[in-house]
Amino acid sequence: MKRCRFPVLLLLALVMTAVSCHKDDGRFILNGFYTPKGSVQTDSMILVTGIDSRFDRTDTIFPADGSFTWSFIPDTVTPLILIFPNGITQAVFADKGLTSRITIPDSGSIVIGGGNYNDAYQSFKEKVHDGITRIQITEMIDSFIKADPFSEVTPMLLYEYMIRKYHADRKDLEPLIKKMSGNMQDCPFIVNLKTKFGTESTGNNYITPTNLVDTLLLSKPFSDIAKNQHLLVCVWASWDERSNEARKELTRLKELYTDRNFTIADISIDTNIRRWKAAVSNDTLDWVSYCDPEGWNSRIIQDGQVQELPVYILFSGLKRIILKTANLTEMDLTLESELPLLKKSEKITPRKFRITGM
Repeated sequence: MKRCRFPVLLLLALVMTAVSCHKDDGRFILNGFYTPKGSVQTDSMILVTGIDSRFDRTDTIFPADGSFTWSFIPDTVTPLILIFPNGITQAVFADKGLTSRITIPDSGSIVIGGGNYNDAYQSFKEKVHDGITRIQITEMIDSFIKADPFSEVTPMLLYEYMIRKYHADRKDLEPLIKKMSGNMQDCPFIVNLKTKFGTESTGNNYITPTNLVDTLLLSKPFSDIAKNQHLLVCVWASWDERSNEARKELTRLKELYTDRNFTIADISIDTNIRRWKAAVSNDTLDWVSYCDPEGWNSRIIQDGQVQELPVYILFSGLKRIILKTANLTEMDLTLESELPLLKKSEKITPRKFRITGM
């Protein structure tokens, strides 16, 4: 018996190593349970598909004895849809190293849990009842986005409750999408959706009257900023480091045009004012920072047809949009031709250097 001890221990070590490697390979695991056990559905095939390119295939699950385990290795958070033989569908959110659980009853609603996104989706689902109206669903999704503009659940809510259920179009979806964070607007499903919207509108030359908030939390009409004077702003997002760096680049333009008459400001579209204040609290910039808590529903975003951040916008004294660009060099060239001198008698100071890009 003693001679067998080491081979047994070696075999046990190999098994434990294999289990550990399987656990650490980033695999998403979904455990499913039918209640009551022995339901006629328990041995029927379940289809798995996705809503965008993050899972652009179809897989199959074959339950046995009232349960199943299915897994794959996702690259990132991946929204899935399970399609059952009776036509019922269920959303699931996969992520690296996550284990989730789904319970399928004979009657009633399927329950998903395990992971923040699955829990958040289940919580939203439980608030939806048979008599709910389209307006109420829209308001619920609007509140969901405002509470967490970064949530990966939002695209699935738009897909399930707006597009599939009510065949929502651009005018229904766009106001909701614009309140999502920039990162979420760049997710494959939303990008594909916005592509289908087309380019129906061309944008406005002027911004609809709107109010901004300054760092003292005082409301200020946008039209009152730099009255009768050119205004150069960087529209940015305080959660995005690239965006934050871009607004600081305005310092280079300020140094170049000390002999010109214009005002500089930056406007964040962060719906969380506290987060925005924290982001600008240690600034050494010598211009005023503003926040538009309307987020992607901001009039500056909508009327200016802003699709990506950061972006520089030059306004005339009457707040007409002269130029909208993400290119600092392009803005530099426009400023040289557009900005008036501080005094008519002054000569333009020759440029010692030129903006050559971001």
